[in-house]
Amino acid sequence: MGLLGKAIAINNAHRDDTAAASGALKGLITDYHRKNPLFHGIIFSGISPDIDAMLDGHGAVCSSLPGGRCFTLLPGGLDRELFAHLLSHSSGLAILSQFSANMVSPAFEALGI
Repeated sequence: MGLLGKAIAINNAHRDDTAAASGALKGLITDYHRKNPLFHGIIFSGISPDIDAMLDGHGAVCSSLPGGRCFTLLPGGLDRELFAHLLSHSSGLAILSQFSANMVSPAFEALGI
């Protein structure tokens, strides 16, 4: 296989990995929305194992995003601003964006998927 063929194969593999990750993330959000018709999302600038421990027992989930970011889903009954502040302060991660939604499409838009 020539150099161009290798580059095309690498690009296709990356595209397949991105599509699979996108599909998994859409599935996570869709399943979460079924259980929590109103939900919040927060995107952080990095990944911290402490976030999972901090969210334990609150009905929230956390997922890694490409580029070393972290995405957190919270039930709508929780105070998004308070949780975003507490998680950011405790983990040392900056908040990139946050939203509240009662449908999955705003979450997909926020994540660019």
